[in-house]
Amino acid sequence: MEEEQKKYFYQPDMTTAIINWCWILIILVVGIIIAFEYTYFQWVTGTFIAIFLIIAGLSIFRRTLVVSPSKFVFSRVLQGQFLTIPVKDIRQPVFTKHTMTITVHGEVMTFSLSNRSINSLRSFLQESAKKGQL
Repeated sequence: MEEEQKKYFYQPDMTTAIINWCWILIILVVGIIIAFEYTYFQWVTGTFIAIFLIIAGLSIFRRTLVVSPSKFVFSRVLQGQFLTIPVKDIRQPVFTKHTMTITVHGEVMTFSLSNRSINSLRSFLQESAKKGQL
């Protein structure tokens, strides 16, 4: 029998997200600089802007958190299932408006999610704690 799964989009902790997005924005800035160097549209400019849009889209839509009753599976842009956390190993979940901080085997992990996702994950972990899985 297959477990019920919910999928959420996330961003890593704030410092990692800022560094990642700065590198991605450099691609856009290079495209804009090249566009300003010429008086007409260059194919190089279009290429840099297209690359920026593709990488930005991947950075948003490939960072997923799949939650099943027994585990959390985090995916990165280029790694499908880079982190799998059993629900029973999650300790001290702390939720703010847009962040979830959990402790797993002594390591503190922070993730940014939408407000709706935070509410859903909070209720899921509270139910798991009531059932004795947490």
